[in-house]
Amino acid sequence: MTRKNIGGLSDYIVLKEEKEVVFYLHNPYPDCLEIPAIMKARFPEDFKSIVTSSLEEFKKYGGKA
Repeated sequence: MTRKNIGGLSDYIVLKEEKEVVFYLHNPYPDCLEIPAIMKARFPEDFKSIVTSSLEEFKKYGGKA
């Protein structure tokens, strides 16, 4: 995980078994509008995205921001 822009589109965790990608966005809008394109380009179709603006919740998923 990249740590340059904490809370940006580069901060995400891939949960392979659950087929989920968790994004940490400090201010979700308008960055969240780019997530569908990122998901389509980087992940299989059956993966879904989750967006959180809570650093504590992100850390529960395993993020080290």
